Amino acid sequence: MNRRHFSQLTASFTAFAAGSAFANHHEEEGKAFLAKFGPHPGLLPVGPGKKDDYLAELQFAYDLGFRGWEDNGFNGQAPGVQEKVGAFMKEKKMAFGVSVITAGAGAMFNKPTAEQFESMKKDLLRGVEVAKRSGQTFMTMLPGIRDMSMTREEQIAASVETMKRCCDVVEEAGIVLAQEPLSHGIGGGEPLIRSFEDGHLLCKLVDRKSCKLLADFFHEGQIGNGDKLVENAEKVWDQVCYVQYGDSPGRNEPGTGTLDLGAVTKFLREKKYDGVIGMEHGASKKGQEGLDALVGSYRKIDA
Repeated sequence: MNRRHFSQLTASFTAFAAGSAFANHHEEEGKAFLAKFGPHPGLLPVGPGKKDDYLAELQFAYDLGFRGWEDNGFNGQAPGVQEKVGAFMKEKKMAFGVSVITAGAGAMFNKPTAEQFESMKKDLLRGVEVAKRSGQTFMTMLPGIRDMSMTREEQIAASVETMKRCCDVVEEAGIVLAQEPLSHGIGGGEPLIRSFEDGHLLCKLVDRKSCKLLADFFHEGQIGNGDKLVENAEKVWDQVCYVQYGDSPGRNEPGTGTLDLGAVTKFLREKKYDGVIGMEHGASKKGQEGLDALVGSYRKIDA
């Protein structure tokens, strides 16, 4: 074979391979993910923005293959929008993940003031009404701030009665208060629960079906447990009701940091977790390139 003929064959094969890869990539577009990955308003780099029609953004996510959704600020949407979103979810068989039901009203749960508890109760009752419209079950709760005069374990134990009072407000409506450990501060100071372990202790002591753990793997990675994500999740799994992703550092899509979210996804499959995996992070790039990178990162770990 002469060099010219060989070069032509090589070029043809390269073009064929590239075309096949392009075809395979686009065959995946729109195919439902195996896991219920859930984007949130404003995350997807192209498509309808969060200032546009809410349902159009939901439809765009659905067309990309996503079958989950979450929206921390959803309780602030107009009731009419909440009803339409609930109907859309039911029709499309999408799963609505969390929205934030209360950020704790700046209280220390071991000693909330009467005014602070009434503020939380107002948030909780509003969440009950939202859930009736949207069909949600899980809502994020931030169980207050640290009392530095006590050890964290002591304060968690002393916060149980307040949390039980919160459960009393929502339990009959079927809402589960998903307790989220945070790696950063919240209004008023350091959060009461910072790790999976902290959240697990709180939920075990409360011992109510309406108080469970939200396992956000970004936060667990941020506090120095990035190499123990699966190990730590295994330890607390009996209390986990909901999961969120975000790579660390950077809090963007999987593959942009150091966390092995592919291994976590495999772990969740082994545990037969069928709930929403909230995509509580940003996109590392903008425009179509950003959308391709974000969706591609989830296709990779969903394989």
